[in-house]
Amino acid sequence: MFVSLLLGACSSPHFLRLLPSTQQALEANQLFAYQYAAMQQLNPAALRSHCAELALLPEHAANRALRQLSCARLWLPVSQNAEEKAQAVHLYNQSLNQLLLQLHPRQKLSRPALRLELLPLTDETGARLNQWWPTSLFSSVRTEYQPPTEGLGVSIVAARETTRQPADLNYPPEGVYRSYTVLLERLEFGDAQQIKLFFRAYNGQQAKQQALRFDAAASYLWLMQHAKVMDFELSGLFSAADSEERYGVFSVTPLSADKIPILMIHGLNSSPVIWFELSLAILQQPELAARYQIWHAFYPSGPPPFFNAMRLRQKTDALLARLQQQECSPALQQMVVIGHSMGGLISKTFIQNSGYTLWDRTFLQRPEQLDVPAKQLSSIRDIFLFEARPYVDKVIFIDTPHGGSEMSESWLGRLTSAFITLPRSFVGLFRQLLDNIGMDQLTPAMQPYFSAGGPNSVQVLSPSHPLVQGLNQLPYQRPVYSIVGSNGALSCVDTQSCSQLTDGVVPYLSAHQAKAEQQLIVSSNHNSYRSPEALAFILTLLGSPDGAN
Repeated sequence: MFVSLLLGACSSPHFLRLLPSTQQALEANQLFAYQYAAMQQLNPAALRSHCAELALLPEHAANRALRQLSCARLWLPVSQNAEEKAQAVHLYNQSLNQLLLQLHPRQKLSRPALRLELLPLTDETGARLNQWWPTSLFSSVRTEYQPPTEGLGVSIVAARETTRQPADLNYPPEGVYRSYTVLLERLEFGDAQQIKLFFRAYNGQQAKQQALRFDAAASYLWLMQHAKVMDFELSGLFSAADSEERYGVFSVTPLSADKIPILMIHGLNSSPVIWFELSLAILQQPELAARYQIWHAFYPSGPPPFFNAMRLRQKTDALLARLQQQECSPALQQMVVIGHSMGGLISKTFIQNSGYTLWDRTFLQRPEQLDVPAKQLSSIRDIFLFEARPYVDKVIFIDTPHGGSEMSESWLGRLTSAFITLPRSFVGLFRQLLDNIGMDQLTPAMQPYFSAGGPNSVQVLSPSHPLVQGLNQLPYQRPVYSIVGSNGALSCVDTQSCSQLTDGVVPYLSAHQAKAEQQLIVSSNHNSYRSPEALAFILTLLGSPDGAN
């Protein structure tokens, strides 16, 4: 419309006239029309030479990026060898990126002679993505991020706000961020010497089918730039109710019935931010990014792990049921669960059959013997009575205190425990139960923990806690793999030498898993999720066809 107004002004000099720069641009467009027609007539050798000349044009040359992109687009299908194709791809991507920078809202200039349009972007739910950024606009301060350098196209990240609709329940509250690869869709010559360029964005699956350059990690990096979940780490420990709004299982990649879920569960006083290196590493390997979807769990870590485990199992069950309704897929039955520290204890409950082991360590009577309304008893049962989830294929433990941690009994542990305020959802649940059955229906070992409203997470991590001891006795129904951190030696040969190993929080003898398919000891101060050796171990495990080395 703006162009029409300007051009109409040529016959109405009393109102508007073309600016010299606009007139020059329209004249350059007219010249480009002849140049483009001539390019289409060139043989492959002449086209190669012409594109090479255009690559050397000075920045101020009229329609420089347009001429380069048009030439590269014609050159690509007739390139004679790999070297020629690489040169054509480089020229295509470079010039396309320059045009996209002109189109981006923050960089956009008023160019009535040239119309640039990115065709509408929608995500996997069909929702419109109303923001986007070329990845060339930012660089990572973390060296772990290495953008791809091979393939055709320009990477962008597109985003929208998360809604309260059911389709968005398992996406991060910070927003939905998606990676795309942009190509030139078509070039048109409009009225009055205007040139129109239309660009189309391709998602990961589409990019893979066409062998395009695709940066799956860029959208995750952009999400992390805007992440606020780390602000809830301390409140999640000391005042769980304040973090309740962030509780849940959130996918940082598009939810899919055709990809294997990796559920990552953080530990005490922590958040999904700890999974940055691992998530980025997975997304930067195209074969893994194509095979897996990444889910991050967040839970307030003040309440005991058994309570959080119950809720996370329910959340995971519900998410899988929703995906299974859309399509029955074997991929959803091969979940990999990865847990760090207390998150490892929660992970165990996904692959164990509790029987009455935990219940009998807590209550003197079985649930059917208690005179309690069924609805009230239901949540209590789910905490202590659970079965291995059939959809979990394996679990990877990282720095997990299977036998507890002495730090929970130290002065620092006791001080931390004293400042933890348990949420009403937990305290009320057990208070109502104990009002009905009486404190004397608890085992003597558990009575002290409930006298003050119930055990918190720090108390439960004690090596002497009955439930940690009971959980450690339950057999696994799926294969497990173990990564153990050590701030000293990386090997031991007997109980005496092994008892000297610790990561500063969890001793080796607590983290060690004799029944693990494989176990790796890495140098770590209770942060093995960042260890290069641990990351390589996990990536190798995920990359194996049968899921094992």
